[in-house]
Parts: sequence; C-alpha cells; structure tokens
Amino acid sequence: MIDNLTRQLLTKYSPSDPRLHQERLQAPVVTTKAEAPPVQRFATKSALGVLQEVAGMVVIMSSNDYSDSAIFKALREFNLSNPELMSRSFTLPVSQHGIPIGSWVFVTQEEDD
Repeated sequence: MIDNLTRQLLTKYSPSDPRLHQERLQAPVVTTKAEAPPVQRFATKSALGVLQEVAGMVVIMSSNDYSDSAIFKALREFNLSNPELMSRSFTLPVSQHGIPIGSWVFVTQEEDD
C-alpha cells in the first residue's frame, strides 16, 4: 500500500508504476468519543527522575539557586557527618546533563569494585 501523496506523484510522473495498481488505502475511520477505547495513562517522570536515571545522580543544591559558600558549607557538613558517603557527594567541576557547574550532587549508583 502506498500513501495518497505517493499515489498522486506516481500518477503524474510515472503512470505505469505497478504500485498504482495495488489496493487503495482504506478510507479514514471517524471514532466518536463514546466509541473510543480508554487511553492508558503512563506514569510521567519528572525531569529530576529522568536525570537520576540517566546520570545516576541527584542534584542536592543547584548553583543556580544557591551561592557557592552556602553549597560548600552544606556539603562540608554532610560529608563530615557521613564520611562513608563522601566519595559519592561532591560539587560538579563542569556542567553535566544540564546541571550547572558548582552544583552539589549525590551519586545514587554505587560503583562495582
């Protein structure tokens, strides 16, 4: 089956094309709201959820929203009270996955050693 645009072009520029002799496309079917099947709603993920899935990290404090000194103070307090998580809690040296440089991130995926 070919679409209507292809059919029109073939009719005009190549009338002997064998595709023109194939069965025509089915006429469009109009479905009323009462006859329409229910639409499945997929769970939408937030941008942060997608970022966490793609990058494996969560933004704790964005440098767009907080000053460098506020970020470093909070980061230092967290890392001092949780030394086992220190290697997964840091500020970004470069912007990555749309997260601005200097933002405090926490890596959610543990590395396999």
